[in-house]
Amino acid sequence: MIGPRVLVTGGTGVVGRPLVAALLAMGREVVVLSRKAPKNGDFLAHPGCTHLPGDVSLPELGLAPETYRGLADSLTTIFHLAARTDFKGATVAEYQPINIDGVRHVYALAEQSTAHLHHVSTAFVRGTGEGLFHEHELDCGQGFRNSYEASKFRGEQFLREQLARRTPGTGPRVTVHRPGIILERQPSQASANTFGPFIFLDGVFRVLLAAHRRQEHSDTLRVRGSVTGSLPFIFDDDVVEAILRIAESPDSHGQTFHLLSAEPCPNRMLEEVFNAAFGRRAACLADAAACADPPPTAAERILARKTAIYAAYMDLHLRFDRGRLESILGRDWRPAITADELLTAFSRYLAGKKEEDRALVLPPPEAGRIEAYFDSFLPDFLGRQLLAGLVSLSCRFWLEIAPHLSRTLEIDRGRLVKIAPGHGGAFGYRVQPATFLAVVAGRLPPQQGFFQGDISLEGNTLEALRTATALEPFFQTYPYTAQGAA
Repeated sequence: MIGPRVLVTGGTGVVGRPLVAALLAMGREVVVLSRKAPKNGDFLAHPGCTHLPGDVSLPELGLAPETYRGLADSLTTIFHLAARTDFKGATVAEYQPINIDGVRHVYALAEQSTAHLHHVSTAFVRGTGEGLFHEHELDCGQGFRNSYEASKFRGEQFLREQLARRTPGTGPRVTVHRPGIILERQPSQASANTFGPFIFLDGVFRVLLAAHRRQEHSDTLRVRGSVTGSLPFIFDDDVVEAILRIAESPDSHGQTFHLLSAEPCPNRMLEEVFNAAFGRRAACLADAAACADPPPTAAERILARKTAIYAAYMDLHLRFDRGRLESILGRDWRPAITADELLTAFSRYLAGKKEEDRALVLPPPEAGRIEAYFDSFLPDFLGRQLLAGLVSLSCRFWLEIAPHLSRTLEIDRGRLVKIAPGHGGAFGYRVQPATFLAVVAGRLPPQQGFFQGDISLEGNTLEALRTATALEPFFQTYPYTAQGAA
């Protein structure tokens, strides 16, 4: 049962926000723990809700000892939703602080208190396993598509190990919830930063908008994926309903539940609804051979790069058991997501986009020069010492040239050893196209770009500044010119 005082970690996320609202509506006192106060503080105005600055990646959640003890003494229920959910991390270690250590730290709080811990995981802990995946299963020797999946698996694995060590009837009560791919029923501009259809929707929208502004005809965009596949979508409010109803059940301790529709969403329906939202055949799913012949257009290459980290999910034929879920919610709960529901969500997202928020794709000449820098110019330095004075430089970082192109570079003792797509490393730089070209041409010192606000740093700021300063002589010695892009 859900007690009177509840802690919600990740209470500002896609599921956290409606969960907090629902708990407040039930008359519960809710403590929302996060590193920063919510940007949208509407629920904080509720007399039953308080925000507690903390960090699940730290022992005792980064709280002062007296605050931690007071929290432990008063809690009755914990909903642990805080997680790193992007797919950009190259290793499990990058997800360790939040997705693994965070589970340990929240479990320790539950252990010290009498609170029932409800841990929100993901159905994709099944990884690359085949066949029907049951709720009681976890370690089936499966591999994983990315480090996010692996980290969520290890978080669950920790909880199972703790329960196995306990004498029955001792220790904290624990329930695990595994939602599928969560969609927002009321999407916002920020929805393009979450998984799945909104990523594709946003990418296609930007490509078509750019073509329209250039008064160019835009053919149907090919998107890599199988029309015979399917995806286990579930709406955010359905996830909240399932979590709360399971939490109120006296039989949920020690159990794991798949929070999924009875039937997955067919990719073919996804494609049809996607195009209905645009009012034309804007995109189609195609297999590898169909995407390669004829060769992809510039717009298709841009879209492929934007959605590359999700491509592995577009060929899936997954099957999940939800017998335990149905034992509490009934067999008729959420039979399938309908085309109308998907179309409504897509249309709301498109309708909410504002002109000033619409980023254009790179103009073809500028895009070509930037692609050539990474595809033709820079590879000539692979395995070579960049400069004699750089022998002490070893790092791995990413560059994002707005709005669509991103690359990860790795330098080992002054030698360029790797150029790869996507984001990787302990730090990175976000930079506008014109600024990037000015830096690599040796015309603009990186430091000046920082001070002007044209280059932003993420991750380890000091290491990012040190690396940019060290590389400045390389840009001046080997400037990238228009001829270099030829």
